[in-house]
Amino acid sequence: MFILRNYQNKLINDLKNSLVHGNHNVVVQSPAGSGKTVTMAAIAKSATDKHNNVLFVVHRREIVEQVKQTFKAYGVDMTLCYVGMVQTVTRRLEKLDKPQLILVDECHHALAKSYTRIFDYFKQANVVGFTATPIRLSGQGLSKVFDDLILGPQIDWLIDNNFLAPYEYYSVKLIDDKKLKKNSTGDFSSKSMDSASKNIIYGDVIKTYKRVASNTKTIIYTHNVESSIKVAKEFNDAGFKALQVDGKTPKDKRKQIMDDFRSGKVTILVNAELYGEGVDVPDCQTVIMLRPTESLSLFIQQSMRCMRYRPNKTATIIDHVANYTRFGLPDTPRKWSLEGRDKKKNSGNSSIAIRTCPHCFAVISAAYSTCPICGYEIGVENKELKVDKSVKVEKIGKDFHFKTDYEKVRYSKMDPKDATSFRDLQKIGKARGYKPGWSFFQAKVRGFVHQ
Repeated sequence: MFILRNYQNKLINDLKNSLVHGNHNVVVQSPAGSGKTVTMAAIAKSATDKHNNVLFVVHRREIVEQVKQTFKAYGVDMTLCYVGMVQTVTRRLEKLDKPQLILVDECHHALAKSYTRIFDYFKQANVVGFTATPIRLSGQGLSKVFDDLILGPQIDWLIDNNFLAPYEYYSVKLIDDKKLKKNSTGDFSSKSMDSASKNIIYGDVIKTYKRVASNTKTIIYTHNVESSIKVAKEFNDAGFKALQVDGKTPKDKRKQIMDDFRSGKVTILVNAELYGEGVDVPDCQTVIMLRPTESLSLFIQQSMRCMRYRPNKTATIIDHVANYTRFGLPDTPRKWSLEGRDKKKNSGNSSIAIRTCPHCFAVISAAYSTCPICGYEIGVENKELKVDKSVKVEKIGKDFHFKTDYEKVRYSKMDPKDATSFRDLQKIGKARGYKPGWSFFQAKVRGFVHQ
């Protein structure tokens, strides 16, 4: 039996309180690596102890067995608990025992048609979703499915209290790059910041790995299958044991590769379309990002994959595509909401696109050749990234200078319609070089100030 941590007990108590007050579907947000599966096991045990049926929905086959093992170890009555992939569950709706509780892993996928079909079929059941990032890849919120949001602890608190590993973050310091030009107000112009974060792999991947993370257990995220094959070959040619895996890798081979990675027979796992979410390898120490993204959800899920806690462990995150310039660092404070963000604010950016699966209508990354939600083969949108090996990858600190630069990037790209306060509008105006009167006028129109 696992012993729940204080913050896990608080999440469960807050959830119960929300359900008692009439909320039917509830999201529980808790950071990657904070023990969501154990928390869900405690919820499932409470339900099966009352002889209620539980349906647990996951989106990857690798997670099914992982969940079953945790649930059994926690004492969940598995005769009353069905664990299955979403596409399997949708095919078996009429054969399943009617659940009183539906648990959803990585529930930021839950707006997809395959999920809503399950919820509509079992309307009597409460739906409890868990995710580190309650937002869709498109920026869409989860309010269409869920009634309430329970917030877990902040990432920096989990690090300070030895529940997540501390980390070192390496990337290219684009904010200090010569490409950045200042406008008449002395701030960086929006256009130059956009040009400083193009789809480029900065730095020499092999040399950087040797310098800052050599021989550590590593997961590498690439932007498509062809790239993952190429990167794996480069690491093997350099003398490291690396294996490549993607969405089309046969089930048995994929399992063997993951087993070899867990056991340490292979130290580097190069992948496309996989292992951004859910798969737990606590001794993975390094993540290398070779794909740019405009998805905050994807950034957090991938960058924190190496931050599972182990005594004396320091995680290493190597960001060769400068994703931090869009999102900050993994433990940058964030405010979560069921309302999400206006997807229009990302229009016109140069990052790898998202698209909708034509079969289940899930919003997914354009890099997927097989939909991770329903398994439909949709082909891949090949988009090669330029490589600039001349750039040096450096440690990115958490000092004030970095936070100030990140804020300038974020507010320069923010749509004024997404501002939630007069202060937001002032920062947008300053980042774009507008005159002070602009933010005041916008604030009056929005009702943030009264005169």
